[in-house]
Amino acid sequence: MNQYVQQDFSEIVDQFIARYCRLGAGLNISDRILFPAFRAFWIATAPETQPPALLGQFRVAMAERGFRSNGPKRPHWYGLTLHPLTVLSEQEENDSLILDLSGRVPVMRP
Repeated sequence: MNQYVQQDFSEIVDQFIARYCRLGAGLNISDRILFPAFRAFWIATAPETQPPALLGQFRVAMAERGFRSNGPKRPHWYGLTLHPLTVLSEQEENDSLILDLSGRVPVMRP
């Protein structure tokens, strides 16, 4: 990935954290929930640039920002969580999330 795309990725991670996450001691969230929310934000923000290893880059970016995790396959991130209004529906089978990416009232997905 070239330097320009890497810079955009870093900025998008920062935007996602600022807009959709709540930071603080005692907060934590599963990667299984956080990453799909980030992926939806990434697709809505930069649909023309899909890095080949988005999950790996996301995890590296989170670690670079000082968020600790445990578990190699499905980490649990400490120091942040999603804002309650970000998570509208958690489907039992795949824990998928629906995000309000527009800033308007969220709409449920079928």
